[in-house]
Amino acid sequence: MIKSIIIKCGIFLLLFSCCYTHGISAHESHSHSHDTLITIGKKTFIHLKSALSVYQDIYDQLVKKDFNRITDLAEGLSEAAQQAIRTEPEGPGRHMMEHVLDGATGLQKAKGMQEAQEAFASVTDALSPFFTSWPNQLKRNKLKLCRCKNKHCWLQPQYSPLVCPYSSAQSSACLDIEVKHE
Repeated sequence: MIKSIIIKCGIFLLLFSCCYTHGISAHESHSHSHDTLITIGKKTFIHLKSALSVYQDIYDQLVKKDFNRITDLAEGLSEAAQQAIRTEPEGPGRHMMEHVLDGATGLQKAKGMQEAQEAFASVTDALSPFFTSWPNQLKRNKLKLCRCKNKHCWLQPQYSPLVCPYSSAQSSACLDIEVKHE
């Protein structure tokens, strides 16, 4: 009986380790495709939540067309991305946070609203594959992933009215917004 239990445990551990190893190697490709499953560690997730909080503040400033605070907020986004890069091993999760850092740097260097919108779009482009891989994280973070048809995507609070941060005038709004995941 004990021998049978030991054999079953051994088989279980062997199967578990094979599945676990396969999952890791599948995630460590250097593919930049949006089809790559992005996973992150628990420590990185804490930094991602910090980055998302600052991201939402930047979104609010873009919606208000208030450029004044964006470069200061971008510093916080940069710090959160740098911490995430330090905690995340090589792979798609780290690659995502490196691109968030690049976008945050672009936000810090932006000279006007249009440059800030372009840098914000690059941050969103870096984050959206994670939420496409894990749509349950949208609900968990009370976000929705939106996009203007044929335009850039953005994340915004789940229960707020749809407002595009890329529109050119404060009174102008996208007439055709699509919510990708809710």
